[in-house]
Amino acid sequence: MELSEAISMLLKEQGFPIDKTRLQQSISLIDPTALPADIIVTLLEILGVAGLPQVMTKPDGAYMPLLAYHAQYGWGRIVQQMATHQWLFQQSQQSLRCQGDEFNFIAKIQLSTADIEKREITFRQLLKNNLSQHKDVVFEAVLASLMINLLALASSMFSMQVYDRVIPTHSEYTLIILASGVALLILFEMFMKFARSKIMDKLVVSLDQNLSRDIFERLLKVRIDQMPGSVGSLAAQLRGYEQVRSFFTASTLFTLVDLPMSILFIVIIGVIGSPWLSLVPVFAATIGLLMGLNSRRKMDKAAAEGAAASYAKTGILVETVEGIETIKAGAGNWKFLSRWLNVINFTIENDLKIKHINDNLNYGVQTLQQISYVGLVIVGAFIVMNNEMTTGSLIACTILGGRILAPIMSIPSILVQYSHAKAAEANIEKLFTLAQDNHGVSYPLSPSKIQGNYQCENVVFKYKGNDRPAINLSKLNIRAGERVAILGAIGSGKSTLLKLLSGLYATTEGRILLDGLDINHISRESLSEQVGYLQQDHRLFQGTLRENLLIGMPTPPDDVLQTAIVRTGLIRLVSGHSSGLDLPISEGGKGLSGGQKQLVAFTRLVLTNPTIWLLDEPTASMDNNQEQQCLQVLAQELQRGGKTLIVSTHKMSLLQLVDRIIIIADNQIVMDGPKQAVLAQLQQNEEMARKQSLEKQEQKH
Repeated sequence: MELSEAISMLLKEQGFPIDKTRLQQSISLIDPTALPADIIVTLLEILGVAGLPQVMTKPDGAYMPLLAYHAQYGWGRIVQQMATHQWLFQQSQQSLRCQGDEFNFIAKIQLSTADIEKREITFRQLLKNNLSQHKDVVFEAVLASLMINLLALASSMFSMQVYDRVIPTHSEYTLIILASGVALLILFEMFMKFARSKIMDKLVVSLDQNLSRDIFERLLKVRIDQMPGSVGSLAAQLRGYEQVRSFFTASTLFTLVDLPMSILFIVIIGVIGSPWLSLVPVFAATIGLLMGLNSRRKMDKAAAEGAAASYAKTGILVETVEGIETIKAGAGNWKFLSRWLNVINFTIENDLKIKHINDNLNYGVQTLQQISYVGLVIVGAFIVMNNEMTTGSLIACTILGGRILAPIMSIPSILVQYSHAKAAEANIEKLFTLAQDNHGVSYPLSPSKIQGNYQCENVVFKYKGNDRPAINLSKLNIRAGERVAILGAIGSGKSTLLKLLSGLYATTEGRILLDGLDINHISRESLSEQVGYLQQDHRLFQGTLRENLLIGMPTPPDDVLQTAIVRTGLIRLVSGHSSGLDLPISEGGKGLSGGQKQLVAFTRLVLTNPTIWLLDEPTASMDNNQEQQCLQVLAQELQRGGKTLIVSTHKMSLLQLVDRIIIIADNQIVMDGPKQAVLAQLQQNEEMARKQSLEKQEQKH
């Protein structure tokens, strides 16, 4: 038994199903010569599982099932303790009784609640979890920043000693020693800044890797009927996590280091100078904070409007690039140009508004810093003239005063980052509120075999923003092994029904049972593996023809691939190009005809060999010869037995494959029965309609 099968079973039993292809690819990235414990730890990290394996020296019946490795039989699971003091070692094809000391490796893999609850997590919680995983890195950055700030005291102390001790006594040797010491401290401070930069880079890279992975995984798990309408806007929203990450990393150091050090510097001014002198930077810092808080509300509103406009701009750009052929053919250039200019004009105005708010705050803080410096000098001068403080202490206090206000100077940029991050976070949270596959199901089911028995009970489906049902079924039963055709006018709900049966859509009302299980309770991985859905408009992706054929599948032997493309007729496309299966495919499959795209999709479905075939106009763009070849292949696949076929079509040629026809009109079933009976009824209805039409014409004459 392979490691992938054993891990897959253990995770699936805990409500964490993993796609088999992804699991095998993850295992291929691991050094096979590593120790078993290291292999398991690395594999779980790649899969994004937080739980660590608990390695055991011998099996323990209280922790079943256990992952185990047997030198003779390979990987498997220990699932039961036998009365004979033996252990039941289970593999995919066999179950063996083994002694406890026969196993080379035993481990308990217990998922944490975080792994299960991760499906319903918000973006803010995800960000906090990622930051908490890097506490050690944040601590190192904070420690480096504290040392940098403490070393900054050297220049102020150096100035105080020079003015108070060196100049009055003309002590050149003391000056040289002090200068040498402060030079070393300055160099050390520079190295600490380099170190902090490296530490922050490490934090940023790790956060980027984890967040980008988690966000993209979340996107892939969003249920199809919940996806937003604008692809470009969605893509721009997802990139917004970088702004959120940037703000949190910057604000963390500001909160944990700069503010506490500013308070420390104020205390030092009170000690080496005078408590009255320390009130000057306190007053200036308070005014600066109030200015920043006053500007924040305006900045938040402007940033939210700017983010919406930026997303709309990206959406228009993507939509234009994807539909440039339609735009040119329909002379719609002016309309899209007008939309583009409207968004651009709004974006420019918004950018100017943000710049105006930021500039006002910057200029105000800069003026405040100058006033604070002058205030320190004036107040300090009176204190010096009263012989309560030395001139050197006054110089040191003015230097420290600048260090206190330095964080205040960064408030404008932090506020700008905060406003943009807040707007970006709100948009990313919209993605995290979208329903996912298996929404509301903590432990999805992963049946090893799906037969194909469908039961639809009071099913109603409505698209977002549309109160009119796209499909309305009071009852529909399809038995395993049946071959059903769905006929109806365009917009009648045929494609919607197929998406519901594939589990890509979830019902608004009612439920769909597959083999007696609510289809929403069956894991997406199991449905994708055993339910083959061929959509009407199949999209190809940038890469090679081979890569498009094998999306989501383990790479089959070349002879299997060759047999499939010969059977479906795709061999004509492959042999007609010098690159063969490595034929470059552009984004969206541009350069291939609609029929060729459908043929690639059909060949891919043949390679997956599903139990249930859901086909939506599978040959709509094919010529007659190619269609007949595909129908022949489909008939051969169905003859293997146990296969369920549900096909939506307008072509009579596909009806030769079915034995039952369902007619949909006005988004509901109006006729359902054996093929010959339904066709006869349709013919009778047509004749009756023709007679009624003739009678009306005769009455007019």
